[in-house]
Amino acid sequence: MARSYKDQFIRALREYKHEKASFKELAEKMGPKWPVEKVEAKARLLDADDSIPIAVTRGGVLYFGSETGKQPGLYKEVQRGIEHRWGPDNGMQRLKGTHTSRRSTRGDGDWTQPDLVVRVKRRSNARPPVVFLAVEIEQPNGFGIESVYQAYELGRGADFSWVFYAGPACAGRSWNQIAIAARDLGVGVVHAARPTAPAAWKTQIKARNRNATRAQRSDFLRRSRIEPGDFAED
Repeated sequence: MARSYKDQFIRALREYKHEKASFKELAEKMGPKWPVEKVEAKARLLDADDSIPIAVTRGGVLYFGSETGKQPGLYKEVQRGIEHRWGPDNGMQRLKGTHTSRRSTRGDGDWTQPDLVVRVKRRSNARPPVVFLAVEIEQPNGFGIESVYQAYELGRGADFSWVFYAGPACAGRSWNQIAIAARDLGVGVVHAARPTAPAAWKTQIKARNRNATRAQRSDFLRRSRIEPGDFAED
């Protein structure tokens, strides 16, 4: 059976770093029946459907339906969106994120590192002057009540725990159950339907400050394997 063009796009994009390619690169990968114009036209059709994890970005196409690749494009786009749009829109001006979920080693156990750790530098007279966000990132169809409990557990020692999820909005009884758990635990939830369009992200539930102690903070940074250069200024 012939593959749908959606499946062909996904298969090709997963071969690129961060699962992202220019229209020209993708056309070359797809073969002679796929001129650049056709690739761009089909990509824009896929981009218009929130249920399909393919997005048109500046100069190319991104696949964000995977959390298992070595350098998932989903994580990179969510980090970029938090740093440059969502954070400032929510009163956080100096943010820097680092991808931490691939840093575990054998023996660390399950649920040890969040997907992303974001450092926020506050005003010089603020206390504390620095806060940390522990962020779980879920691909389309990967978000559920377990995501909330995982974010809570992984965020022990951080100041705030968040879940960002892509794809269609969660609704109905599933959402009601998730919302109750998130509010009880103080875990924030952001619907990032298109990771490449952070201006349209919706904060559905705000995170509460976890009031981490110094010892808890130290354990969080150790467990997340934060390295000296992770938050170096660009």
